[in-house]
Amino acid sequence: MVVRTLSAVVLAPLLIWLLLAGPRMWFFVVLLVASGVLLWEWLRLKNLFSYLLMIPLLLAQFLVMYTGYRGYLGWIGLELVLILLALFAWSLVEYRPGGSVSDRAGFRFMGVVYCGVPLMLLDGVRAMPHGGALVCLLLFVVWATDTGAYLVGRKWGTTKLVPAISPGKTWAGFWGGTLAGTAMGWAGMVGFSLPFSWLEGLVLGGVLSMAGAVGDLVESVLKREAGVKDSSQLIPGHGGLLDRLDSLLFVAPLFYAYLRVRGSGISMGAWFFGG
Repeated sequence: MVVRTLSAVVLAPLLIWLLLAGPRMWFFVVLLVASGVLLWEWLRLKNLFSYLLMIPLLLAQFLVMYTGYRGYLGWIGLELVLILLALFAWSLVEYRPGGSVSDRAGFRFMGVVYCGVPLMLLDGVRAMPHGGALVCLLLFVVWATDTGAYLVGRKWGTTKLVPAISPGKTWAGFWGGTLAGTAMGWAGMVGFSLPFSWLEGLVLGGVLSMAGAVGDLVESVLKREAGVKDSSQLIPGHGGLLDRLDSLLFVAPLFYAYLRVRGSGISMGAWFFGG
């Protein structure tokens, strides 16, 4: 617990300074490095890591993220299709009787998308007006959710949330985390003087908290299937980077989508149904 706390105390202030005072390019470089580490941990979960394939996968992930960084979002769909086709072709080279081309290519492709695109969208949030404060708000909601879930679950948790996936998580912890994240959504709006209403902050905080809990459970399923406790031992006391960012990978795309729709002036009904 001491090592875990010290790791957070050292890393969190550096990240907050980078968001509020550092250039966007530095933030993007940090995300780029993080995406590479996440992809490495992701491939290790299914024993699909290969030095021969890792370099082209990292280049493909860099291409997608840099395209987003430059604002050429319309090209990303084509890039992802080409990456998928290339992975299917490579799986044919690796094919052995009894193996599955779709499983190998699909999991690698999921890694490029899951470990790269959410962080690319997080950089997209950073590029918006009030971007540094918005990313800080998102991180604070995620951290508040994790802390609230841990403290409330430890104190009052009895009924298991999804025991087949994560025996340690309880309904009390889930609601404690949701309430903490909801409160942080409101507090962040006020503290950073963001152009949101207090009600919007509460609702957004609650929705993002619940989405983060789902992201945590998804990574728990992957680790359970792989038969490992942590995605790696990269961060002292915390496990792997995937263990720390599992919630963020889920909530960042939702936050980005909400901000884009909100900033466009288009109502959600018009966005879905036209008009």
